[in-house]
Formats: sequence, C-alpha cells, structure tokens
Amino acid sequence: METQIEETCKLYYDDFEPFCQWKEHETLEIHLQEFKKQHLRILVEKPGAGVVTITGERPLDGTRRSRFRKQIKIPRNCKTEEIRAMLGGGVLQIRLPKQTSAFPAKPGSTESNTTSSSMPSSYLLDIQSPSSRPEVNTKLALQVAGVLAVMVASGAYAYRHCGHAW
Repeated sequence: METQIEETCKLYYDDFEPFCQWKEHETLEIHLQEFKKQHLRILVEKPGAGVVTITGERPLDGTRRSRFRKQIKIPRNCKTEEIRAMLGGGVLQIRLPKQTSAFPAKPGSTESNTTSSSMPSSYLLDIQSPSSRPEVNTKLALQVAGVLAVMVASGAYAYRHCGHAW
C-alpha cells in the first residue's frame, strides 16, 4: 500500500532548453510558451561581474512538470542595477543595458556620451538579488550625505562672505 502512495506522489520532470535569441545587442528573448510569471524566477548573482540565472517550472499534468534552467554571463559593461525582465506573449525579454560614458567617445567608436539613471533592479518584480538591496540603500545614503554636505558648505560660505542680508 505504501509503495502505491509513493509512486502517485512522485513527480517526473521534462527538462528542456528554451529557444533564445539576442535582440538589439542588449535584450535576450527566451521563448517560453505556456509559462506564466509565477512559473519563473530570475536571480542576479554576484552583481558587477556575475551571472543571471533564469529558471522555470510549470505543471504538465498530475505528476509531470516541464522545467528549464538558463544562465547568462553578465557582460562587464552592463549596468546590473538596471537589468529588467518582462514576460509577454510567451516570450521572456531580459534587458542587460550597457554602461554609457560621460566622456566623449573616441573617434570611430560607437559608444554614446550620455548617461542615464533609473530605479534599481531590486524594485522590479521577478528579479531577485541576494545582496543588492543593502548596497543600493548605502549608495543612496552616501549620495544624499554628499549633497547635504555641499549645500551646508555653500550656505556657510555665502553667510560668511556675503553677510547676513540676502
């Protein structure tokens, strides 16, 4: 009797390699028909020079499940805090934005000379990072402290050198 219960509770997995293709040099498309958001997990490991791991598992029937695991090496010039993922129409899109330089590009280079900022990836749904949230809070606190220090210093300078009247 016990062996029948164990056999009916046993899960069988159909492992597969999803079709993937790069779009626009920064976006990886992973074709995952019939997968839903709750079936997927995206983990940014070792921010800065690490790996993005995408796993998915969905039920096929009572004892069978379909699953996959895909790892993508994060390029050195990637802004890990701006990695984004979106699922729609059976296609998971993972955007790995490249860093842009604030300095003019070298002649013949295709680099942009603009900078951009956006919300840290720890605020995105579906993207998890084991260590990025404390780093983001520390960075934000340091930036705010720096701005406040500059404001106090310029206020003190103006008060001392310009007098009391504004």
